[in-house]
Amino acid sequence: MLCQHCNAHPATTHIKRLQGGQLEELYLCADCARDSVNPGLGFALSDLFSGFLGHSVKQQPAAQAPIKRCDLCGASLQEIAKSSCVGCAKCYDTFYLQLEPTLQRIHGSLTHTGKTPEDSNPDRKLRREREQTLASLREQITHAIKAEDYEQAATLRDEIRKLEGGDAKHV
Repeated sequence: MLCQHCNAHPATTHIKRLQGGQLEELYLCADCARDSVNPGLGFALSDLFSGFLGHSVKQQPAAQAPIKRCDLCGASLQEIAKSSCVGCAKCYDTFYLQLEPTLQRIHGSLTHTGKTPEDSNPDRKLRREREQTLASLREQITHAIKAEDYEQAATLRDEIRKLEGGDAKHV
């Protein structure tokens, strides 16, 4: 699909917006999407994030209280809104009250539920160890039967039954 603005390059960016109660979808090439002001869109892409914050960076009065900045990286809320990138981890603490509604809207939650290493979940770790033990016991029982050591095979069978019954303390 070609860019709907310049009709010359392949579209790589997809933008949805409500225009007069109707959903409008725009497909733009990288160059048109990178433009700070795009006449075909009617808004600055750099203001997109600031719209989420509920204010516009360009409407800041000239005579205003000193701008609050992050102690670590020096970023201001206006700079974060303009670039759509948080400067550092400390910015989240510094601008928490202003960023909270936006983060809630974007991510759907304020609690991070990302991936964790498999071994950090004790239940999953026990289950994996139990499966490994069962596989080893099944291999041993096969060797015991081939060797016609039926007493050993019966003992291994009983261990397998205990583990398959969910008794995790025999792992």
